[in-house]
Amino acid sequence: MQEQIAQAPAKRAQFFQPDYSSPEAYRASTVPLREALCRRIGFPPPGVKEGTEARYEPVAEDGYSTIYRMRLEVLDGVEVYGILWIPKDLQGKAPLLICQHGGGGNPELIGTFQGDAEHGVSNYGWMVQRGLQAGFVCWAPALLFPYGGKEPIEGPDRKALDRQLKQVGTSILGLELYKLKRGLDEVLKRPEVDAERVGMMGLSYGGAYTLYFAAVDERIDAAVSSCYFNRREDYGWEDWSFFNHFNEFADPEICGLICPRALIVEVGEKDDLFNIDGARATAPQAAAHWEKLGLQDRFRFATFPGGHEFWGDGAYEFVKANLRE
Repeated sequence: MQEQIAQAPAKRAQFFQPDYSSPEAYRASTVPLREALCRRIGFPPPGVKEGTEARYEPVAEDGYSTIYRMRLEVLDGVEVYGILWIPKDLQGKAPLLICQHGGGGNPELIGTFQGDAEHGVSNYGWMVQRGLQAGFVCWAPALLFPYGGKEPIEGPDRKALDRQLKQVGTSILGLELYKLKRGLDEVLKRPEVDAERVGMMGLSYGGAYTLYFAAVDERIDAAVSSCYFNRREDYGWEDWSFFNHFNEFADPEICGLICPRALIVEVGEKDDLFNIDGARATAPQAAAHWEKLGLQDRFRFATFPGGHEFWGDGAYEFVKANLRE
């Protein structure tokens, strides 16, 4: 088995061969690769509900924004839940920023509804408030993860559910990505949102889902994945593992499905969950996709002198600069 894992990078190089002759050719050549990834993870899942509409509940106002809770049924008994912040004194439409929490988190925590506000609320570094200051409408959807066990709204055994879903052609990853897709469909209908200009950032598990969602949904113009990207062979956790994973789509190939759109991979030098050495060793493979297209400025591997936390220095400016015109 270890020999097969050692051979996996060479097999990925043979499998993942997009056309680097131009950005347009690259985009076209990644269509079948994106479809292959979607098949592997079971996206979209079976039994989805089309035609449902989001429900918005006004919650509060603060110095930055008017705040809503948003819910949308996407399968029988399965809802997208999230919090939406509309900046005050908004003139016209604003770009959308998806702010994705990690394991043990939730939209309330990432948006400073709870926790230690003096220190930026846990390890999210005022992600939402900085987005509002940068001129974004911010949406923080809730995803439930199988690790951590701290989620106040935690449901069934997620590992067991993942196994059951894989037996019927989908997965936790495929289901949660579909929740993001349908939620985004609805949020983009808001009159305050410029539906052609969308960014996403997330920490930890949120960084994982930022990578995967930007890979499968080309509406994401620019993404910031914090404290997830790594040498995936070292961290083959069950809920982001799928058939033939290492031979086809490790982290650099997932990044390659985002290219030629913009991406920051952010890694903490003192991260005690995902070792920075694996990220540093793997980053050149991801960067190569943009370099071969002459678009080096659209990919950034950023390290920072912190731990497992969202840093975001220059991230908001990067996202805004890489939104569609």
